[in-house]
Amino acid sequence: MSARGRSKKTRRSGRAKKAPRRWLGRLVKLLLVLALVAAAGATAWLWPRCADDGCPSVSALREYTPPQASRVFDREGDMVAHLAAERRIVVPLDSIPAHVVDAFLAVEDRRFYEHPGVDLRRIPGAVVRNVRSRRFEQGFSTITMQLARNVFPEHLTREKTVRRKVWELVLSLEVERELSKDEILELYLNQIYLGDGSYGVEAAARGYFGKSVTRLDAGEAAVLAALPRAPSHYNPRINEDAALSRRNLVLSLMESQGVVEPATAEAARKAPLELAAPYGARGEAAYFVAAVRREVREHFGEESEVAGLQIHTTLDRAMQRSAERRLREQIEAIEAGRYGAYPHGACNGESACLQGLFVALESATGEVRALVGGRDFASSQFDRVHHARRQSGSAFKPFVYATALTSGVPVTTALLGPGAARSEGGYRPADHVSDESRVDLREGMRLSSNRAAVALGEQVGVGRVVQTARTMGISTPMHEYPSTFLGAADVVPLEMVAAYAAFSTEGRVPEPRLITRVLDADGNTLLETKPVRTQALAPGPAYLTLNLMEDVVSRGTGSGVRSALPGRVPAAGKTGTTNDAADVWFVGVTPDMVGGVWLGFDQPRRIMHGASGGRLAAPLWGRIMADAYEGRPAAGSWLMPPDVKAVRVNRNSGMLPTSECPEEEVATELFLSGTEPTEYCHLHPEHGIEGWFRRARRTVEGWLGGS
Repeated sequence: MSARGRSKKTRRSGRAKKAPRRWLGRLVKLLLVLALVAAAGATAWLWPRCADDGCPSVSALREYTPPQASRVFDREGDMVAHLAAERRIVVPLDSIPAHVVDAFLAVEDRRFYEHPGVDLRRIPGAVVRNVRSRRFEQGFSTITMQLARNVFPEHLTREKTVRRKVWELVLSLEVERELSKDEILELYLNQIYLGDGSYGVEAAARGYFGKSVTRLDAGEAAVLAALPRAPSHYNPRINEDAALSRRNLVLSLMESQGVVEPATAEAARKAPLELAAPYGARGEAAYFVAAVRREVREHFGEESEVAGLQIHTTLDRAMQRSAERRLREQIEAIEAGRYGAYPHGACNGESACLQGLFVALESATGEVRALVGGRDFASSQFDRVHHARRQSGSAFKPFVYATALTSGVPVTTALLGPGAARSEGGYRPADHVSDESRVDLREGMRLSSNRAAVALGEQVGVGRVVQTARTMGISTPMHEYPSTFLGAADVVPLEMVAAYAAFSTEGRVPEPRLITRVLDADGNTLLETKPVRTQALAPGPAYLTLNLMEDVVSRGTGSGVRSALPGRVPAAGKTGTTNDAADVWFVGVTPDMVGGVWLGFDQPRRIMHGASGGRLAAPLWGRIMADAYEGRPAAGSWLMPPDVKAVRVNRNSGMLPTSECPEEEVATELFLSGTEPTEYCHLHPEHGIEGWFRRARRTVEGWLGGS
């Protein structure tokens, strides 16, 4: 074959070989273009998109303040409770110990100070692991990415998708451009959820260990650092073994990275978990805190619970604990039959359970020292101190007596028996006191005589009695019926107790106060309260009513108080029992305190046969007050106002004694100036010329004294 022939054949063979290669090249190029288009489309679809106000403001993180639970403090400045389930206490980074910071960095992001927000060295391993498992099994989140996820939850949901992960990457890079590493770390350590409702290291340290983060050791720091990955699973209260295993892993990482000494790490790994009591178990003064919560909302709105407020209150923690315990013990004693047969059986629901309340205020300032609104807050959050409306029974009678004394009715006025004025009304209530016995104001109060109270009330009029109660702070409706004298109208327990303070404070009624001041998260004062008092009674009638109620405690229906309260503590008060023994009360005062006890059912019915304020409520009041004064002196005694006089009288006649009056019938009585007796006892007149001269001399002395 010629050279030309061979050349043509070669060219034909070359063209034949090049044709498939050309098509293969074109196919590869096409596939590359399609891949680029697909990648561009996927990127466009996955890339974060938002519009104007809907975009996360990364620059705003500089001013971002994580929500933190407002805290309630007692009168000594010790914390009692958080107002929100989400507990957070923000602390600056320089207040967090280095070993706490190192623990989090060791397990969560050891190259935190080296990467730009995304740790590229962790991505390949995580991708391979996830591809093999065909699910998102391992993440590569940095601390910056976790912070973005927590601060922008509306953009970064918890769903495990590629699109959400891209969002995280983009926002993390932006966060790193806006903030320094220390700023990011501070936000993270105050923002991260660490289980049990605690957000941030300070709240978690207090929640799990009962102390500030500044006092945590290496092992405790490792426990906290173990939590972000799975707060519920590694919660030491729920899964101690898992928590210990994860803690020890964190300690080993800290040791390998040189941020903790081997000996320290080994000792911490061997140490047992020593947790503080959980917040639920430490939840004190539940009714008091609930009342504070309502008041804070009224002042600062619904968001106040997570505004980081510091709420300082009037709570006396020791008295609150005593009141809760004593009330529970008394209810259980009644249910156990220690006061007689109890017909209602075991407590099986809110309406079927015997309930009770106690509240105590400082008389001069109105500061609420203790408030127990029921037997158990967990089973019933209804605050009976503030929101119950109950008949007060005979506990209302001091308002009747105060009205009469203000009107100038002398203490020695006969209400029943010899010398008593006949009642003009037709109301004749049941009574345990005989109509034949002479009963004056002192005896009427001491014995809690119903007919004596009605007789006295009718002398001054029910309208004036209602007005007195109104002036003293009773706001509930009161009809002008004779039964009102006996406490037939409903009252609010807190109003009732505050009103009694007037008898101890020269007639001034304090406005009850739970909160003394409120500070914002930075310590600036937002609210400061001052005592508010209303002059409801003149000092003289207030003191006289108080003096009558002292007899109730010392030798009357309230003598059960003295079975517990030491005699060195002056006390006065009044029992109350309503129709069919559905409510029992004792409201009383000491020189610096006023308090009240109520027992009954939420749906009124007889507590038990023979139930009374004297048997059931007065001893309980005495025990709580005895606890309050244990180890401290009583606040002196009451001073008699200048418009009250002490005068010797014959008890049976109410007149000045003569030389013929038997000594056992003569006693010293108190009178408002101008209401004391001026006539001598007609039951024991002085006879003969000597008696005539004595009477004449006293008459002349009276004239001279009157001039």
